[in-house]
Amino acid sequence: MFLFSCLQLRETNPPENLIEQELMTKIMLDIMLMKNIKRNGYAIKEKRNILVDQYILQKYGVDSLQFYQSQDFYSKNPKEYTYIFEKVQSKLNELRDSLQKIEIE
Repeated sequence: MFLFSCLQLRETNPPENLIEQELMTKIMLDIMLMKNIKRNGYAIKEKRNILVDQYILQKYGVDSLQFYQSQDFYSKNPKEYTYIFEKVQSKLNELRDSLQKIEIE
């Protein structure tokens, strides 16, 4: 029982190179936008094969191990992960609203 308790405690400790919530929010937003652009066929045909995740991580100066360790940590801490996705959703709503304003004008 003690070993199990220690393992659970260790899993919830943040990695040394944890991506802060604000930066993780930006990364997740960009990943969602890029994947939707690609999925919906809005990407330029010649550029559809660009490695989306790799490009975005490079943009923010984050390596894939750091990203996946941070994502793993946040997924095991739902309150913090929920905060990130609420921020992403808020930003998506802002983008949608700004596009709707452009369409009206």
